[in-house]
Amino acid sequence: MSYQEYLTARETVTTIGQPVITVILIISLLLGVVSLYHLITRDSRAYLLSAQLRKASTALLVIGFIIIAWFHLRIYQTIELVYPPELANYMSANMGVSATSLRFAVPLWIETEKIYFWTLCLSIFLAVTNFRYDFIKTQMTAMFSSSLNIMLSVFMVLSYMANPFKEPLPGLHSEITGWYQASGVADPNVLYGVLYQLYFRIIYFYNSEYMWTHPPMLFIAYASLVVTFVGCVFMLFRREKIFDRISYNHAKVGYLLLTVGMLIGYPWAILAWEGKEWWWDPKINGSIMMWVLYSAYLHSRIYLKRRNMWRATAILGIICFLSLVFTYLLTYIAPGIHAISQ
Repeated sequence: MSYQEYLTARETVTTIGQPVITVILIISLLLGVVSLYHLITRDSRAYLLSAQLRKASTALLVIGFIIIAWFHLRIYQTIELVYPPELANYMSANMGVSATSLRFAVPLWIETEKIYFWTLCLSIFLAVTNFRYDFIKTQMTAMFSSSLNIMLSVFMVLSYMANPFKEPLPGLHSEITGWYQASGVADPNVLYGVLYQLYFRIIYFYNSEYMWTHPPMLFIAYASLVVTFVGCVFMLFRREKIFDRISYNHAKVGYLLLTVGMLIGYPWAILAWEGKEWWWDPKINGSIMMWVLYSAYLHSRIYLKRRNMWRATAILGIICFLSLVFTYLLTYIAPGIHAISQ
């Protein structure tokens, strides 16, 4: 296997994936328009059409994810960082590392793939939610379903803007390219320097078991909490138990995954950021504040029947989601350990 085969796989992903993400964009726009039309006119035909568009979008998102998974498999198969004999002996003697090469076992939710994975999880949640609840039974629940479709449409547009197929994994690609460029340099110190950086990057980030558990649990939680957010918005205007029930059920799932995902991140941080004051990272502190807010939302339901608590709970659920979005954006707008490692 060779670097050229990796480049061929990368080009294949772009060739196949670009039409898929383009069709996803078209369907997302149609889904948004038809769902908005249903909200305005309450035309049942528009609702039925939006349901078909949502199913089509879910199928396309799954196809796109399969393409991404295939590309990650090809990276593992084609790219191997082979240690020079001198460095292999040094690492064996001083670091206890017996391996003579490294491969990239890259998770499916890094770089430009994050939003896409979040969108896929959301589409699956909506499919399950629509299966569990007969939304067409009343006008208001049908409008709730259309509002969820609009949220999915927004996320699909964001996925197109991030576009994991246009330039697949640009950060990882530059690291792989840097390795092969260093391999062609006669100076062994250059190769050692590149390999030293990549070794810790691969061991504690790409190939870490925590990277395969911590981020996906959070993204699945985020997807579930999107449904909670829409339910809380409807709770502001309609005092119907179904909206509270849907919000609460999805909040329980999201909160559980959020809690476990954050706890899993703790031992990972100790290993990957040893010696660094990672506990001051903005993303970590934002996540804790978000978790506290969702804890407050779940506890507020104990007093839901008290005066004004229905509205207060709904407002709190909306604030929780705003904190979720803010926490996600902290990686990109605030300097910190998370921003550096992305």
